[in-house]
Amino acid sequence: MSQIQSQAMTGFVPKGVPVVATKLGGEVAISNLLLLALGLFFVLPLVWLVVASVDSGATQQLQWPHFTIANYIEATSPSKADALLNSLILSCIATAVSTVPAIFAAYAFSRRTIPAKNPILMSILFLSGVPISILIVPVYQLFQLSDFLSLAPAAVFLGVTALPFEIYIIKNAIDAVPLDLEEAARLERVSTWRIILKIIVPLSMPGIVAAAVYGFINAWGSFLVPLVLIASSDQQPAPIAIFSFVSADVIRYGDIAAYSLVYSVPVIVLYLLVSRVFRGGFSMSGAVK
Repeated sequence: MSQIQSQAMTGFVPKGVPVVATKLGGEVAISNLLLLALGLFFVLPLVWLVVASVDSGATQQLQWPHFTIANYIEATSPSKADALLNSLILSCIATAVSTVPAIFAAYAFSRRTIPAKNPILMSILFLSGVPISILIVPVYQLFQLSDFLSLAPAAVFLGVTALPFEIYIIKNAIDAVPLDLEEAARLERVSTWRIILKIIVPLSMPGIVAAAVYGFINAWGSFLVPLVLIASSDQQPAPIAIFSFVSADVIRYGDIAAYSLVYSVPVIVLYLLVSRVFRGGFSMSGAVK
């Protein structure tokens, strides 16, 4: 029990304590109001998205809807479903290209003695912040000369751009794995390949999953790279397909809202699938023993 509480129970409260309590209460009220205002800025667009998706006359304003499912029928039409499939293929290829090499690179940085390791790691972290927009023109010229303007090469490029940050994430996860486990395995003449697959990967799984989710979402939400590096309209992913609802005469807000919600479903499903891994955390108790 605090001193103020004990003094209040005995009927004696020092001078100035009510003033301090009033000031604290005012600060809490102001903080709550600011948080409420910020929450409204995030919630209102989501509310508009849900309402507009079932409104036959949706506009950019939040209004009572004229209920219809025509927007969802249009959002799940074959051409739009193909765009979602293209996004899924693009993201899966990019995730594999970035995550698998990142595991082995991160293991090397974590466990091996490399000259100038820290400057190299800082360079990798810096490269993860380089915007793709400054690379897109020379990459487009290279892809055009090589006849690579299609879905798979664009996915590989997206995977490579996510590689530096994934190396950094997985490297930190591997650093938390006790070195004694590897030493014990090497006494049993276990190869480095098996050590990585049987010890490092399972114990670093939360970090690897976090890196893979980053790579997937990085490719899933990419707009500029598919727009520039994919020539065929049949291979364009969902972010590009959203623009088909915008024309010179009219903007179909209801279709955009419905398609945006459908477009977000795979990411929500991915979160639900991997949340169990994040909740589990690093489970290494008794591993050394």
